[in-house]
Amino acid sequence: MAKNHLKRISAPASWPVGRKEGKFIARPRGSFSLEMGMPLITALKDVLGLVKTRKEGKLVLNTKSILVNGKRWKDEKFMIGLMDVVGISDLGRSYRVLLDRNGILRLVPMSESESPVKLCKVVGKRAVKKGRLQLSLHDGRSCIGAASHSVGDTLVLGLPKNDVAQHVRLEDGCHAYIVGGSNVGRSGVVEHVSGNMVTVRIGDEVADVAKRFVFVTGKAKPLINTAA
Repeated sequence: MAKNHLKRISAPASWPVGRKEGKFIARPRGSFSLEMGMPLITALKDVLGLVKTRKEGKLVLNTKSILVNGKRWKDEKFMIGLMDVVGISDLGRSYRVLLDRNGILRLVPMSESESPVKLCKVVGKRAVKKGRLQLSLHDGRSCIGAASHSVGDTLVLGLPKNDVAQHVRLEDGCHAYIVGGSNVGRSGVVEHVSGNMVTVRIGDEVADVAKRFVFVTGKAKPLINTAA
């Protein structure tokens, strides 16, 4: 049976929380791994510092002013993760969940033009009934895709409807954001894709990165700001 709580000292290293500021921390409910997501109450309290206590956080959530990917959420343990968009309607602010150079999850302020956009990486693809193709996305959701969609590509979703507005292929010349390994949190341009490895130019450097760590962010230019 899964526990409903998590000790702070045992919280994932990717959570930017004080390990000795209490004994327990909320255990999130969602489809991200613990390393790639955190509970909404933790984001409000420990990351953004908008509330001081869990009680205050629950009161804020009950006002329905907190939006995740364009939808209002009241569940304090709802898991937000990589690339999710968190909006605070009362303050007119929006944040995107990203990883910094140390692999720590951050809520990065966004411009108004970026807030209606969410990027989802295709991590799986399989045939279903009637000859259709089902895509599995990095945030746990699934959708019907086309033959042109491949594992490693990115779907650009329009919020709040979460409809697919654009498809960006993992190919030479595309822009990419690295979500794991020694280059985590860095962005660059893909030079070559070979099997499970991708060569990425990051500034004046060239790095070979495992395909599973490469997140496509745009074709001619990045669609979002990934500087955490």
